Amino acid sequence: MPAEIQTDDAIAGGRDAVREFFDGWNLYRRIVDHDYLHHRSVSGSLARWLDGREPGYSWLDLGCGDAAFSAELLAGRPLRSYTGVDLSSVALGLARKNLESLEVPVTLLEGDFTERLDRVSGAVDLVYIGLSLHHLLRREKERFFEAIHGRISRGGALIVYDPVLNPGETRNLYLGRWVDNARWSWNALTEGELDGAVGHVTSSDHPEEITTLNRFAISAGFQPAEILFMDRTNFYALMVFRVP
Repeated sequence: MPAEIQTDDAIAGGRDAVREFFDGWNLYRRIVDHDYLHHRSVSGSLARWLDGREPGYSWLDLGCGDAAFSAELLAGRPLRSYTGVDLSSVALGLARKNLESLEVPVTLLEGDFTERLDRVSGAVDLVYIGLSLHHLLRREKERFFEAIHGRISRGGALIVYDPVLNPGETRNLYLGRWVDNARWSWNALTEGELDGAVGHVTSSDHPEEITTLNRFAISAGFQPAEILFMDRTNFYALMVFRVP
């Protein structure tokens, strides 16, 4: 079904570095296509979890990008509707094409996902936010959990795939080992591309410990995280926060 795209001329600032990075979509796609961010494992883990859901759920995709991940994951599943939110008009243009195969109503909203929740009509069953929550500062993350809880129906869930700190790890220590790993293992990128990726992560990423995210979630009314996947280097975790 054709996507309805809603935009707002007065998009709030504060995410300029993120917008510039994702507007350079070719670099991000190369990173994803080489599975440097573990999308294949995440998709497999999430697909198995969705197999246990009752059919007929709505899906809200925050920081959806080109929606290729969700479009592939949701293809052929008992979906009722899809809504995607992203800062980048470039990414949303790609998302419109990627989502054409979903035979459900599709809505795309351009803007900061923290400021577009009021545009989402009704309660949502499943909310997915992949590699975007860490762009918020700690207090913003806490407010996000509070705000999104009221948008999810009972029995629904918030699904988060995000960088996470090891217990007791500081942001600087995390970034140091992330940069070392990327420069050692992301061999398919040119030096300039790798510099761009490192620049984005070191300037924009603010990961938290899972215990911190659990504290925010429980305070907002969610159950503690169910961990569906962690990469073997402990950079990323796929977490499900259920609404009882």
